[in-house]
Amino acid sequence: MQFFKRNKKYLLFVLFILVIGIVLGMAYYFFIDEDIKLSIINTLNNNISFNNNFILKNLTIMSILLVLSFFIIGIPLSLFYLLYDSFSVGFLISMFFSIYKIKGLLYLFIYIILCKIPVLILMIIFIKKIIYIGKFIIGKIIYKKYYNYNDRIFMNFKKSLYIILFNLILNIIIYLISPLIFDNITFLLK
Repeated sequence: MQFFKRNKKYLLFVLFILVIGIVLGMAYYFFIDEDIKLSIINTLNNNISFNNNFILKNLTIMSILLVLSFFIIGIPLSLFYLLYDSFSVGFLISMFFSIYKIKGLLYLFIYIILCKIPVLILMIIFIKKIIYIGKFIIGKIIYKKYYNYNDRIFMNFKKSLYIILFNLILNIIIYLISPLIFDNITFLLK
């Protein structure tokens, strides 16, 4: 509970980004051309199973954002990635509702609970650490204060590496478990 009290402004800002991304994603689905919608639907129908590309993608993105946080550019890029991820969720919500109606939303709700929310929570914590690293580097460069910035930067870098490792383990678990769950509920999409 203290985490929420201490980080109230940050969490409200992140929630704002998530809501904006979801709303933009939902709206975008209704503005794209019908040919693009059909192409996406055909791709979805042919590839409803999960693959291991998302493990490599998440690992790569988080590693790049961590490195870029030392150049300050990682902070806006990480927030943009959060916006992009929530945009894709909003797009999926509109698409599944448009195609499969309530059953599609139920399927998607299970997908979001099992696959997106755990990774999203880790990403929010990870972005917080990236912001700390950027803040300490800015303080070190602008204010020329060296008293313990290196220790704080290293501590947050180490925590970020733990989050990346935990995210990798979580993605592997999702990769192994999700086919068992989603193969049993694909009847919702018929």
